[in-house]
Amino acid sequence: MFGRYSRATLAEYLKRAAWIFFVIIIGYLLIASIFSTCYLGAYSYGTASGATEVNVEHTFYIRDHFLWHMIVFAGFSLFLVFGRTEKAKQVVSGRYFGAAVCLAAGILSVLLVLAGQYYPKYDQRNVIEAAARLNQHIYSDFEEGGYLFVFPFQTGVVLYFRILCFLFGNENQVAFQIVNCLWIALAYYFFVRIAELLWGERASCRSWTAVACILFFPYLLYASFLYGTVAGMAFALFSFYMLLLYEKTPKVWYLLCSALSMGIAMVIKSNYMIFMIAALIYLFLKLLQEKEAGFRRALPRLLLAGMFLGVFLLGRLGVDEYITKAAGEEIEGIPMTAWIAMGLQDGKAAPGWYNGYNNRIYVENDYDYGETSAAVTEEIKRIVRGWTKDPAASISFFVKKVSSQWNNPTFQSLWILEERPGSGGLDWLLSGAGRYGYIFFVNLLQTWILAGVFAYAVLRFKKSSMEEIILPVTFLGGFLFHLFWEAEGLYAILYFPLLLPLAVRGYGEWRAYLLAKKERIAADSWNSGEGKRFKRNLIRCALAVVFVCAVSYTDPFAKLFARNENTGAFDTYTQEVVNEMEALP
Repeated sequence: MFGRYSRATLAEYLKRAAWIFFVIIIGYLLIASIFSTCYLGAYSYGTASGATEVNVEHTFYIRDHFLWHMIVFAGFSLFLVFGRTEKAKQVVSGRYFGAAVCLAAGILSVLLVLAGQYYPKYDQRNVIEAAARLNQHIYSDFEEGGYLFVFPFQTGVVLYFRILCFLFGNENQVAFQIVNCLWIALAYYFFVRIAELLWGERASCRSWTAVACILFFPYLLYASFLYGTVAGMAFALFSFYMLLLYEKTPKVWYLLCSALSMGIAMVIKSNYMIFMIAALIYLFLKLLQEKEAGFRRALPRLLLAGMFLGVFLLGRLGVDEYITKAAGEEIEGIPMTAWIAMGLQDGKAAPGWYNGYNNRIYVENDYDYGETSAAVTEEIKRIVRGWTKDPAASISFFVKKVSSQWNNPTFQSLWILEERPGSGGLDWLLSGAGRYGYIFFVNLLQTWILAGVFAYAVLRFKKSSMEEIILPVTFLGGFLFHLFWEAEGLYAILYFPLLLPLAVRGYGEWRAYLLAKKERIAADSWNSGEGKRFKRNLIRCALAVVFVCAVSYTDPFAKLFARNENTGAFDTYTQEVVNEMEALP
């Protein structure tokens, strides 16, 4: 007993607390998505010397056309009630429909890769070239100032690409991108299977999750992103799948696969540690919930928690040992706290985005870990002291930071392709009508996803199983982590796809609710008590929507949701792009 509460009751309270927090965060992101949005683009500004500088990674905070989002939601709700035919149900209920759609997503991403064939830039390029040098037994990256000397935590993803270089040839970026397409198809397939495990053998959840995945076009474009993102996602989701599969069919090798797969994901990209922490939280809640199960039932979950931590430590030790042998000495690199300091600073792109501080402070302190760490700690203290003196400025900072990465519907999927040499097959998507058609689509899609997730979080609040908490907790972990860590759409894309199966299930719950209301009203007429109650609720909802729409034009609302800050500048930027396109021969 924990006071007057049993362990099972405590587990339920903790789950509900996490669920309420999830509802609040999703609700905030949904309102932000309806009334405002963020885009990346070029922005010219004057410097202190009088020169003009162009920032190609500037975040525009602009007002959104909320009526479009409301029309899409209302139209889709009508489709859920009246538009599903028996023939359509037969098609999507096919046993292999979900797998076929995931395969189609993989093929589509291959076509996008072959159309573009873009060479990587920035960190991607550094990773690929470092892997190629290691395959040639050149270890200059571990020397002072080298890429892996400064960023030793990138050694895992470099070793991953070293394997690909060995298989397909050094710097064969097209082959690497096609491998990414395989990881994307597998990740989508694991989403389908996770949906099936969470909500039973319901063909609708399985099949429509696959459809939602292929519609999430930004992730398909990440096939061209040569980093650890899509590979790590596939392994992390496979770990979740094995964990949930164990709950259905207890087999020890499922636990082993889950732990090993999560370990690989964390070696490839350290951000997937948040997925591991979410799995550990789930295991802890499950142990509390099953108070009558006894030690024998609890042992496998305790074993899995130990294996998670074990493979994490072995992965870290293995990579550290490799670095020490390759460099001839122990390398510490930039202190991780430098990314927190940078995540709390303003930047040219947006608050909390990359501004070069972590590299600069390391160089300024002559690559000394201790001195750099002390300087970073002082910087963090300075920032926090500034917030205590001006709380309004700190709130504005975090509002813009959150909006810049979670309310940017492209998730930098166009930015990762821009200014890269290639065949030019996707240039139509990067500029002109293609670019803005794509932005318009993903803007509506993002709100559609968040609306479905909000319906899921509200309608399944009391009846969700403990297994369902694993995806919301992982999303919350990513949201909270990047509230203080460096922010970018590149990081948000690690967590936002987790919402896809939740959105599908949410719309299923929403459809069931609407159909139940429809049947009751049809049986008792609109003048019955149920009909009158529904009409009153409908009027209340309409009035609430009108009220929120009116409030959205106020200054407090604009500040709370980063609405309309750069609309004028963005309109100017848009017109400049259009003029450039019209001037082309």
